[in-house]
Amino acid sequence: MDDTAPIDRAARIIDSEAAHIRARVAESGRRLQSPAAALTAATEILNLRSRYFGVTGEHFGIQDFDGIRVIDALDERLLKGLHEILKKFVAAHRRSPDLRLLAMLTEKISPGFTDMPQYPVAYMVLYLLRTAFDRFQNLADAGAHDLAELEHAFVHHLLGLVDKFVQTRERPVWRHFSDVAREYSVVSRLKCSCGDEKFDVKRQSLCQRKGAPPYDRLDLSCKACGAEKTILFDLPHFQDMYRI
Repeated sequence: MDDTAPIDRAARIIDSEAAHIRARVAESGRRLQSPAAALTAATEILNLRSRYFGVTGEHFGIQDFDGIRVIDALDERLLKGLHEILKKFVAAHRRSPDLRLLAMLTEKISPGFTDMPQYPVAYMVLYLLRTAFDRFQNLADAGAHDLAELEHAFVHHLLGLVDKFVQTRERPVWRHFSDVAREYSVVSRLKCSCGDEKFDVKRQSLCQRKGAPPYDRLDLSCKACGAEKTILFDLPHFQDMYRI
C-alpha cells in the first residue's frame, strides 16, 4: 500500500477547495456597495465550510489526522478570504464606525474574544464568528439602533476578530509559534480507533531532513486503550526563529 496516497489525496482536496474559495471571494468582492452587502458576502464565504467539510468527509474521518489537517488548512484559507473581503469594504468606505456602537458590539457579541489563545486555530475563530453573527441578528431584530450604522460597526468588529488570526499566520516568528500551537490542538481533536478522544503526548521531537524544513514528530498514546500513534507536522516557518 502506498503510504503517500492519503497525503496526495489530501493535497488535491486542499488545492481544489482552496481554488473554489478564492473564486467565491473574488466574486463576492465585486458587490460590497453597503455594509449589508459586505455582511451578506461574509456569510456566503463562511457557508463554504459545509462544502469542504462534506468533500473531506468522503475521503477521511473528520477526527482522523488527515481529515483534521485538511479542514484546518481550508479553514485558514476561508478566514484569509473573509479577511480580504472585510478589508476591501473598509478600504472602499473609509467612514469610521460609531465608536459607541463598536464598543457595545465588542461587549455584547464577542465577550469570549479576550479568552482566545494567543495563537488561535482557525476553527476557534470560526466558532466565534458564528456566535457573533447570531448575537448580532438578535441586536438588529431588537431595533434599538439604526440598522445601517449597526451593520457598519459590525463589519469593523468582524475585521478586528479576523485580523488577529491572520496576523498570527502571516507575521514572522508569530506564524512559527502558531504552527506549534496548532499541533496540540490537533492532538486534542484526534479520535482513537477504540472510540476514545484523548491522547497523551509521550514524546515530541524536532527532526531534520536534508534540503527541507524541519518537522515535529509527536509520539502519542491513547489514554483509554494504550494504542500508540505517531504524527508529523511540517514546520515551514522554523527559519523565523533565527530572527529573534
